[in-house]
Amino acid sequence: MRWPARGVGHSERSGECPTPRGPFGPGPLPPINRLALSGSGNAQRQSSACRHPLVLSVSAKRMVIVTEFQCSLQVYIASFVTLVFYRPTTCPECGALQSFIGHGFYVRFALDADHVFELRLKRWYCKSCQRTLSLLPSFLLRYRHYLLAVIQAVIIARVEEPASWAVIRARVMIGGVPSPRSMKRWCVSFAAQAAPWLAEIERTLAAHDPSSSLLTPLGLPAGEGTHGWGVPRLLLAASRHLLAWAQVHLAQARAYGSNDRLRFLWLWGYARGLARLI
Repeated sequence: MRWPARGVGHSERSGECPTPRGPFGPGPLPPINRLALSGSGNAQRQSSACRHPLVLSVSAKRMVIVTEFQCSLQVYIASFVTLVFYRPTTCPECGALQSFIGHGFYVRFALDADHVFELRLKRWYCKSCQRTLSLLPSFLLRYRHYLLAVIQAVIIARVEEPASWAVIRARVMIGGVPSPRSMKRWCVSFAAQAAPWLAEIERTLAAHDPSSSLLTPLGLPAGEGTHGWGVPRLLLAASRHLLAWAQVHLAQARAYGSNDRLRFLWLWGYARGLARLI
């Protein structure tokens, strides 16, 4: 397999990175698909077709909307032409009503440890402000080539267990990828972003679940410092509480399993105006 040509209608201003670089440079690749790395939670189970997409209320002016298609990566790719796509009623940029029309798609590549996936991402065009809006599947992150499930496996192993890099390399890497440098960069980035995400979870739980054990000053339990893995480890714990709370109040969240918690966190936090998660 060799890299396909650049996608139809791609714009570098879209904020995505459609052309992977690094260890998966041009050249033949093994046609292997590790289904396990696509996630083992309920939200990732194979189905014959994607259900109605889930989009949480978007509170920021963003022309990329993280969307839960409630199906696996493989089903998303195979069923793209029959998917039901969320169409915003109001343009996040200019506020115009019912102004979006179809604008095709652009191609993006996603990686797991031993396969490159070619995906099409839906785009809408606002007739009022002439801006383009795209729908980013929740199993992808902005500015990251690897699938969220792969990145989550590394972060949970390193931050939550915590496992040594030798153990993580043996568990995740195949043929030298993901590279150790990439895995370390994911963990550093997650730690750097953890504080505002944790604070937003605390505000939500304080308003809806004030008895939560997570509600401590600054989000830090006794003896937990603000350096090292303290805050990101607490964020991983908080993601469990957030998902449990959401499953009580949001019917669509009941499809998520424990292994989908960062996927749900990404969907929820991005809709609330938070920046990148990893």
